Amino acid sequence: MKTRAMELKLALKRLGWPGLLGAAALLLALVLLVQGQRWSAQTAQTQADMDDLNRQLRSQRAAGLLRGTAAAPATAQQWQQALPTADQRQQRLADLLEIGLNMGLVGARTEHRLTLDTAAGLERLRVTMPLTGGYAQLRAFIDAALRHDPALSLDSFKLRRASPNAPELEADLVWSLHGRIDPRSAGSKS
Repeated sequence: MKTRAMELKLALKRLGWPGLLGAAALLLALVLLVQGQRWSAQTAQTQADMDDLNRQLRSQRAAGLLRGTAAAPATAQQWQQALPTADQRQQRLADLLEIGLNMGLVGARTEHRLTLDTAAGLERLRVTMPLTGGYAQLRAFIDAALRHDPALSLDSFKLRRASPNAPELEADLVWSLHGRIDPRSAGSKS
C-alpha cells in the first residue's frame, strides 16, 4: 500500500503543476461531456412531452373542452353574443398590428373598411395588410394572430418572391375582425 502511495507521489511530482492542471481539465471535460449527454436526453424528452401536450391542447380546443372555450354556440343568437363588442374594435386592430410588428414583419400601410349590418347587429372590419418578411415569420404571425383573437378570420393571402433567390416574401393578407353591435347604441346613432 505504501509503495502505491509513493508511486502516486512520484508520478505527481513528475507531472508538476502544469500536468496536474491538464489532468484536472481533462477530467472536467469528461464530466461535462457525460452531463451534456444527459442534458441532451432531457431536452429531447421535454420536447417530446411538450409536443404531446400541444397535440392534446389542439384536440381539446377543437372539441371545445377547454375552460373558457365554449363549444360552438347552438344558435345564431348565442354565436353573436360570443363575438366581441364594437367598442373593442380599435384595440383588436391595434393588437393585430402589434403582433405583426413583434414578429419583425415590415408593412408599408394597412387599409381598413368597416361594414355594418345593423339589422343583424353585426360588424366586420376588413383589414388589408401588405407585409414583407420571411416565410417562418409570416406563418408565426398568422398563427399568433388567429390564436389571439377568436373572432378574427384570415380571408385571403397571397405570397410572392421578388426573385427566386430572394430571402423575403411579399405577402398580401386580408383579415376580418368580426364583432357585434349593441342594438341600443346602433339605434341611438341613427
